[in-house]
Amino acid sequence: MQSGAAQSIQSATLSARSVGTPSWKAEYEKTIWESDGEKLLLCIHATEAALFLRWQELGDDSIATEERAAMHAAAADLLAIKLHRLGWPGLES
Repeated sequence: MQSGAAQSIQSATLSARSVGTPSWKAEYEKTIWESDGEKLLLCIHATEAALFLRWQELGDDSIATEERAAMHAAAADLLAIKLHRLGWPGLES
């Protein structure tokens, strides 16, 4: 399982570098439509890695506010997927 996650992160890294458009969107789309629990976790990891790389690419660029908002929404969706579809425990208030 761990090697699969490493491959997934590596593929997100490669696709983020090779394509001019943000790969996090493509990874996110795969994630929200995945129904297999084991594959879903790999998709989540790939999306998180792609989001992380894109945040690094954007740096302090204030022009990309719309994309940043979409990225924050995607990250919140990933947390909801972990909690509701994978049954992860939530944070206690």
